[in-house]
Amino acid sequence: MVDGSSFETSLAQLSKKIDEQARFTRSVVIICTLTILGVVFYTMTEMFSSLPANCVLHFMGNMEKIVYEWKAIEASISHRANKPAPPPAPAPAPAPAPAKKP
Repeated sequence: MVDGSSFETSLAQLSKKIDEQARFTRSVVIICTLTILGVVFYTMTEMFSSLPANCVLHFMGNMEKIVYEWKAIEASISHRANKPAPPPAPAPAPAPAPAKKP
């Protein structure tokens, strides 16, 4: 039969190994999580710091189209202001009552 003290010793050694592995795994998980959070934070700050400049560059590159649309909108607004409003549409005629079958 197995000696009780030898069984307890091997159980204690296994428990110690499991605790060491759990600490190592916990440490690795914490380090990886902090690294991921750092990369996300850095990416977000870089994106928000360069976003206004990228917007300005995009609009400056499309300035001709923007000016063309701006002038078309101004012409449309001035054309509407010079033209009187149309009379209101007449009310729709009431629908005829459905015929009853005998």
